Amino acid sequence: MMNLDLTTETTSIGSSVTKLTDKILGNSSRDLVEILRDVALDIGLSHISFVRFASNRSWDVSLMTSVATYSKMWQVRYFLKRYLAIDPVIRHGSAAIMPFDWEILVDDDPATLRFFADAKRHNVGRNGLSIPVRNRKNTHSLVSFNNDAPKGEWEIFKNSNMTYLQQLSALIDSAASIASKTPQSPVQLSLREEQCLVWAARGKTHQEVADILGLSLGSVKTHLDTARHKLRCINLTHAVGVAVATGVIPAAALRDKNSFQD
Repeated sequence: MMNLDLTTETTSIGSSVTKLTDKILGNSSRDLVEILRDVALDIGLSHISFVRFASNRSWDVSLMTSVATYSKMWQVRYFLKRYLAIDPVIRHGSAAIMPFDWEILVDDDPATLRFFADAKRHNVGRNGLSIPVRNRKNTHSLVSFNNDAPKGEWEIFKNSNMTYLQQLSALIDSAASIASKTPQSPVQLSLREEQCLVWAARGKTHQEVADILGLSLGSVKTHLDTARHKLRCINLTHAVGVAVATGVIPAAALRDKNSFQD
């Protein structure tokens, strides 16, 4: 398995963000699984998986959407063995709010030990990190990253890139919404909120947005923060992805340099 390249992970993650953003904007017709395989390769991971829970009740775990780069053999085995009922990652992740390393899930329960041993035999990866994502509709998703790197390298990678991995998780959630044809959102942004969000999505800093729109820096920050809260997103990257995925802002606006200028 590929080891984590700790000298280039930021650049690689930037490339991964571009691939996912292209999917969200409709600039890529590639299957999401193919994109996730590329993303995993970009940052030296073995696998990436995404699940969206059909229920927010921790005692009634069922999945509405599932996308994974795991082998077909493992996915079929997972189904036939009915692992969903005992998978500790799913059970913990269905109620989790914060990211968690799979290491905390290992205990003396025989079923748990057998599950992880079986997963390892099918090259899922010895290391696992899962990041919960809640979008504006309060649906609950879980993005998991796996790798076979030595434990020390894995810890360094996690600690150095947690923010980027959270952003990737939010984008994966939005890309999955595009793939499943999420209906348009009833959320209404003000003109200023929409303008600020579009220019931020184009890579402009808060000060640059302020200069373009003739606003104060404080006003831009307020408009972006209000837009993010309306969309119920964890950060600006997530807000852009959700806004485009659900039609709150048109994808074309991000490509048209003449849009939204006074």
